[in-house]
Amino acid sequence: MLMWLQSHPRGQRAIVTVACVAVVAAQWAVIAHRRAIAPGDFDVSREFGRRFLEGQHLYEGGLHYPYLPSAAMYFAPLALVDSNLGILLRYGVAIGCLWLTLLLLHRMLRERSAQIASRRLTIGVLTLVLASHYIIRDLDDGGPHIILLAILVGGIYLVWKGRVELGAIWFGLATALKVTPGLFLPFFLWKRQWRLAVCSSIAAAFWIALPVVWMGPSSWWSHHQQWTRIALGSALGARAEVAAQSELRVQNQALRPALMRYLVSYPEDHPLRPLHPGSLPALNLAPPTASGLATLAMLGLLAVCAWQTRRRYQGSSDPAWLLEASVVLILAPLFSPVTWVQHLVLLVPALYLIASEDRGIRRLGSPATAAMAAYVVLALILNREVLGKDLYLLLLSYYSHTLCMLLVLGVLLVRRPTLSGGGMSQEGSMYPERLWPAWRSRRDPLAPAAVPDRTRRDPQSVHERIETR
Repeated sequence: MLMWLQSHPRGQRAIVTVACVAVVAAQWAVIAHRRAIAPGDFDVSREFGRRFLEGQHLYEGGLHYPYLPSAAMYFAPLALVDSNLGILLRYGVAIGCLWLTLLLLHRMLRERSAQIASRRLTIGVLTLVLASHYIIRDLDDGGPHIILLAILVGGIYLVWKGRVELGAIWFGLATALKVTPGLFLPFFLWKRQWRLAVCSSIAAAFWIALPVVWMGPSSWWSHHQQWTRIALGSALGARAEVAAQSELRVQNQALRPALMRYLVSYPEDHPLRPLHPGSLPALNLAPPTASGLATLAMLGLLAVCAWQTRRRYQGSSDPAWLLEASVVLILAPLFSPVTWVQHLVLLVPALYLIASEDRGIRRLGSPATAAMAAYVVLALILNREVLGKDLYLLLLSYYSHTLCMLLVLGVLLVRRPTLSGGGMSQEGSMYPERLWPAWRSRRDPLAPAAVPDRTRRDPQSVHERIETR
């Protein structure tokens, strides 16, 4: 049976399709049951959009305080249809965005190796399995972060194709919707991609200012003032009451609360300490000291990532572009004040790179394999269905998913998957090696000044000789 499947791609696709349909059907049963009991994040977003359309105060009662008014404009169409129809439509869009994300990742990587090109289904399925916990959790609310991921991957792909202005529009939109993708803006400056940084900043400013057309200048400005006060309070440790109720929960898997959990000893009635005998403190430092150490640790991680990504790109097709963009996608939820499990769908590009390296170029090696095995245990095996609610909350209090993000980030920085691919034209593949045409080199924002290389053989002539053998 296995031998037959290996030689029949259509059979493989049929099995994957049936499995996906079964998963979707089972999940819709769960969604329908949950929505009959209590509203979810989809209903909160829909209410956020309704308030935008009706001119009401967006943040009354602490509703969606981490989101800018531009996000309310984005959610407004959900309020124009019935809630059940709305979540069905957004669920379908999210499924399409997930497929589009995998397609764009494959197109950016298929020229690294003939094995990557021929094993698209295997790599895609492996990626979906590794990210399944986060994908399913996000789809429970209609997949808003999967849609955000597709927006970001679309921007990454357009820049890879040399369409900087179009890519910047999508980076700006993602920043206006979620703010944390704004981490790409200093990353572009660090990489000396001035044109991309300027265009993305202009696009973000446009999307952020666009709601003023509907809200009016006074309402738009007052909402931004309130949002800024709450955001700065969370960043500086002086949380507003509405922010504290959301951020001080063990489900928040951001890096700062994870570090603080191991540096201070919370009292038994603290919301970050579950009422379970297995909840044991580590250190008992004074809160100001612990906060300073946590800040230093975060700055240290940022410095390591900056040092690892210091090299200038050698053109739009430089494979480091996708890898380093995947690093930023992991840093965004790590450095966010609030990171729920569903936010971790942003790990999909990194997991795709790792799966492509292992299945299409070379084995990961013992250290990276051990790191990914630990990831599988924490992210996939030790879930709520296996452990039960109390033990799962206890596991979250030790910030298991924060560790998952750090494990994947470590594999990216140390192993640098897919950067060792030799290019498919060297293997006689049907795809020639991607070259950036000389007549477009001046338009390439990532390419350094062209230096003629008279010693290098013409790759087209090599390809022609391969075809004529």
